[in-house]
Amino acid sequence: MILRGALILTLALIELPVLAFLYDPMTINATDPRWLTAREWLREMVPAAIFFGVALGVLLTPQRRALLADWRSAAARRGWAPWTLANLIGFAVLAVATVAFNAYGASLSKPPWALFGLWSVGVIGLYVPLALALAPIPFFVRLIDREKWIFTLAGGAAGFVTGASVLSRQSWNFLSEATFQVSAFILSLYEKDVFVDPARRLLGADGFIVSIAAACSGYEGIGLVTVFLTIYLWVFRAALRFPGVYLILPAGIAAIWILNSVRIAALISLGAHASPEVAIAGFHSQAGWMMFLIVTIGIMLATHHIGFFRNETAHASDAVPAPAFREAMFLLTPFLAMTAAGIVAAAFTADGYWLYSLRVIAIGAALVAGWRFYRNLALPENLRAYAEPALIGAGVGIAWIASDPGRGEASDLGIWLAGMPAAMAAFWIVMRTIGTILLVPIAEELAFRGYLHRKLIADRFEAVAEGAFTWKAFVISSVLFAALHDRWLAGGLAGAAFALALYRSGKVSGAIIALMSANAVIAFWAIAFGQWSLL
Repeated sequence: MILRGALILTLALIELPVLAFLYDPMTINATDPRWLTAREWLREMVPAAIFFGVALGVLLTPQRRALLADWRSAAARRGWAPWTLANLIGFAVLAVATVAFNAYGASLSKPPWALFGLWSVGVIGLYVPLALALAPIPFFVRLIDREKWIFTLAGGAAGFVTGASVLSRQSWNFLSEATFQVSAFILSLYEKDVFVDPARRLLGADGFIVSIAAACSGYEGIGLVTVFLTIYLWVFRAALRFPGVYLILPAGIAAIWILNSVRIAALISLGAHASPEVAIAGFHSQAGWMMFLIVTIGIMLATHHIGFFRNETAHASDAVPAPAFREAMFLLTPFLAMTAAGIVAAAFTADGYWLYSLRVIAIGAALVAGWRFYRNLALPENLRAYAEPALIGAGVGIAWIASDPGRGEASDLGIWLAGMPAAMAAFWIVMRTIGTILLVPIAEELAFRGYLHRKLIADRFEAVAEGAFTWKAFVISSVLFAALHDRWLAGGLAGAAFALALYRSGKVSGAIIALMSANAVIAFWAIAFGQWSLL
């Protein structure tokens, strides 16, 4: 029966695209505007139908076992060959008729609307025997009645993706126009001197004017939120109530788009009244990440506190144990604090250097708050336990210095420090040294080797030994560590070396000491020889 279902679904996927390929409305008439509009709608029908099928399959995944059992029961004693044969005959007839339709229509002065309507009915009707080959009518009636909300959501998802596809081909002009109007409205709520030029999509206040181009429409945020929330739904599927929880997807899309308009309004006000350089160089991009974090974290917290979204009947074994959640929180909080501080610093300074101390404060506060947990991660009190990872880290630091592509060239940081008063430059160097050598290694290694590495080995990461090894965890954690650094290859090899320190010591503290050692070598070399590109 599985092969039967696979064959029928394959035919359903193939037939519509083939007929769409054979049908050529431009040979029939290329001037009538109504005909061209109909052509555009038909062109979108194929991907929309495919999107609907894919979305429906994804949404029905949580109840796939019950659905499969219901289908087996309904189709077990049903003959499917006659219906499949009827579909194949109809497809062959319709394919020949489509070619003939193209040739006949090309000889007419006006579009053949009656034949077009008949052809459209034939295409839709082609799927009736295919559906009956899959299961009897009562099965579909029960399914639609039972899962009507899922069918509605699938239709909405297909419509959204199809609309997004159309917008992308139009350079997102429609979305950027809507973003422009909403941003102008928000700005007018509190700014007195607002400049609005709809024709050129220029918006400003008090002499500071920006262009709301297609790239400002918010589609990047929409894409990021959609992907992130989809992953979240999959990871926490056991604790969430389906299909109601799918509502967080349109809610997240709407929220990130509205906040994008808020970001644009805030950017204009910042440029008009504070610093155009900060508004353009930092706030322009970093505020988008702040909005993304607000939306995604806010929605995740909401789903776990609103009963409508929670699966109250989930088995106890499916829930995340409180001790595991607590451990994950302590392992990830310093890294999240560091990331958030970095985003804020980059958003409100033109170069991001001045507010580096925010990272030191954020990581330090996180470590102080969880001190009782972190002190249990220490290595045994013997010289070898510390010497081996320190030597591994020193080797990484030397290799990092030797392979520096910016060696011998002036760096932005060096130029910035040269222009600062000596006392301020010294203070910045002290804070950077504390962060680079002591705090950043703790934040990064707790997240990568303490949490992610074990999570890649087993879902219940808390049951995995700190120094456990699998190739999957080793490779993926090293690659993701590389993504944090501009020098990807060197970053990946460094991540692999820190993983080696983890395996040799059996403790995440070994990886932390290795990264501290590497950063110490790099920092002291950069300061001593003025090779600021290393920092």
